[in-house]
Amino acid sequence: MMITRRIVLGIALAVGLIGWSPSPGVAADKVSFALDWLFYGKHAGFFAAQEKGFYKEQNLDVALLRGHGSGDTVKRIAAGTEEVGFADTPSLIIARARGAAVKVIAMIHDKSMYTIVTLKGSGVTTPKDLEGRSIGSPEGNAVKVVFPAFAGANRIDQAKVRWVTMTADAQTPSLFAGRVDAVGYFAAAIPSVRAAAKKQGKDIHVIYYSDYGVDVYSNGLIATDKLVREKPDLVRRFVHATMKGFAWAVENSGPAIELFVKANTAISPEVARADWEIAVDHLMTETAKKFGIGYMTREKMESTRDIITEYMKVGAKVPVEDIYTNDFLPKLFPKRGR
Repeated sequence: MMITRRIVLGIALAVGLIGWSPSPGVAADKVSFALDWLFYGKHAGFFAAQEKGFYKEQNLDVALLRGHGSGDTVKRIAAGTEEVGFADTPSLIIARARGAAVKVIAMIHDKSMYTIVTLKGSGVTTPKDLEGRSIGSPEGNAVKVVFPAFAGANRIDQAKVRWVTMTADAQTPSLFAGRVDAVGYFAAAIPSVRAAAKKQGKDIHVIYYSDYGVDVYSNGLIATDKLVREKPDLVRRFVHATMKGFAWAVENSGPAIELFVKANTAISPEVARADWEIAVDHLMTETAKKFGIGYMTREKMESTRDIITEYMKVGAKVPVEDIYTNDFLPKLFPKRGR
């Protein structure tokens, strides 16, 4: 039977609509995936992609690895230690300006999540109050990396702020014990910190960067230019599976948190759910509703780049097209559910 061009095209379209599937016996591609931090509820979408089999559907064997701050994650990806990462966009822009060939391949935190957390009654309630105080943070923490921009926007004398380097799990205990006056956290971690404070009869005050002039793109999926160029199919499969995980978790928050807590038993369902809801607020923006989750606009990326370039003194502006790509995104428009 003669196979016409129309039949071939029809088959191609059908396969495209059904989705990619591996040939029997083809070994899964191993992907080492470095997150930004300790596992929190905000990461539920990644665990959904893993536990619901979305990575497996794309013939991927993904290892989820905890991070030590976005700055460290960007370095690991740039060095090829891991294939893909989840990291902060300003940290990536700074690294890119210094020669790291890494870019954002999908946005997860469409709005800034940086915060400074203090104890109520400490006298620190505004950015300017941080002068003469100490802030605890891991070296690669994005809150610390972006602080010069926050300081510049709020006329904080950085010479009067003392940073104390510590591990992520030492931050909250150090704050409660009075060893530091403040700590730097992402907004999605606030429910965990607040719950820990409540157990000790304390309460916290949160200063959001976004309330004080620094509302930029935050965390997204990142990869090297080399991986994007040489293995675009792998990148596409990874992005599709990951965003499918987030879409499913947005629409099934209860089951998604159950999956996450099952894999992270030290975190209570209540705290994980609160973390996740904050993360969803930063994912499901007007841009996501219009173009699909993960999408980045040139205008906001240029604004993010300009803020970081101005206050971080990184030199010449990085071409915005070098910072990100929307080429690998599926068009997913999840509806928030329970």
